[in-house]
Amino acid sequence: MNNLFLKYMRERSEKSDPISHHATIAHTKPIITISREYGCPGDRIAEMLAETLSKKNHLNGGMDEWKWISKEILDDSAHKLKMTPSLVNEIAHKKERGFFDNLALFFSDEYYPTDGKVQNTIAGMIHKTAEQGNVVILGRAAEIITQNFVNAVHIKLFAPVEWRNEIVSINENVSMSTAKKICADNDRQRESFRNYFRGDRDPLSFYDLTFNCKTLSDEEVIEMILILAESRGFV
Repeated sequence: MNNLFLKYMRERSEKSDPISHHATIAHTKPIITISREYGCPGDRIAEMLAETLSKKNHLNGGMDEWKWISKEILDDSAHKLKMTPSLVNEIAHKKERGFFDNLALFFSDEYYPTDGKVQNTIAGMIHKTAEQGNVVILGRAAEIITQNFVNAVHIKLFAPVEWRNEIVSINENVSMSTAKKICADNDRQRESFRNYFRGDRDPLSFYDLTFNCKTLSDEEVIEMILILAESRGFV
């Protein structure tokens, strides 16, 4: 299936670069994207990072407030597509549906868009949010979708799968075997969503910094992100 979002960006840029397919966007306020493997503390770090960036802006005499978003992207996309956020998430991440689920959708009177339309709608919402700037975007392949933004820092949170399984088992109060399945399913679904936008490029080529959440505390991760953000004049 053709990637309509990348095709749209390619037409805007009027370039033939087979790798980027993006028009460079330089004159915007800064953004930070955070990608994470399931079980890593993405929400917690994104929220703390946005709060810290806002405080530093104020201390330096600035007025800009930083915010962080994640599920809001699904909510906005669902509203535009006239669907529920849970169904948008299910389609976007190619979560397998049972026979009766598919049958119900087939006979439904409600609008049921293609997978590609859902994914490209999410991408459009992320791009629109990034254009506003001063935002930490968590997940949703934002590091790929915003590669054409010059004032951006892209972060990857990872950890050994055994450690993540233990964290999920504790946080979600499930057995280790269930936690392993949850981690594997979510990692696979997220990778499928990223692959739609990434194409053949090396996954690590999209990130500026990667952090091992097993060996680093939230505070240490945020401090190192701030060092790079400050060096680039984000705050």
